[in-house]
Amino acid sequence: MEITKAKVAHQDQFKDYVESCIADGLELYDEAKTDSSAYLKKRVAYSKGLGLPDGWAPITTYFCMESGVILGSIRVRHGTNEYIENVIGHIGYETRPTARGKGVASFLLAWVRDNVVSDSAILTCSIENSASQKVIENCGGVYLGDYTDESEGTVRRYRLVRT
Repeated sequence: MEITKAKVAHQDQFKDYVESCIADGLELYDEAKTDSSAYLKKRVAYSKGLGLPDGWAPITTYFCMESGVILGSIRVRHGTNEYIENVIGHIGYETRPTARGKGVASFLLAWVRDNVVSDSAILTCSIENSASQKVIENCGGVYLGDYTDESEGTVRRYRLVRT
């Protein structure tokens, strides 16, 4: 497995990845259903601080790839605000449904912790998502408490420190 920053050149692999995630019910990629290439271009622009919705921090996307297939994706928000600190965190990730349980999420998060996080970052996950809780804790995430947001529900909050 290798980690690479998302590029427009990944559009074919990304389309396949998105289709797999959408088929599994991952709402994050609903916007990419009709045009995954445009969605990827927008995400690449976000990493440069371009085209961001009001109030959004720049977001860099990385892919975990193996044999030309995207196994997982992780996004790092550069900057902070109350919503990031309490609800969505600085880091968000998911794994291709067929690659779950194979260490992809842990590999992604450990890589970001060691190569991208400059000091510390907040991560959150649903209180029902025991798999993410385990990944975060195994990568050194320290539990900070729960937070309830009207739109997102209750999330568990963690701090991840660069090692």
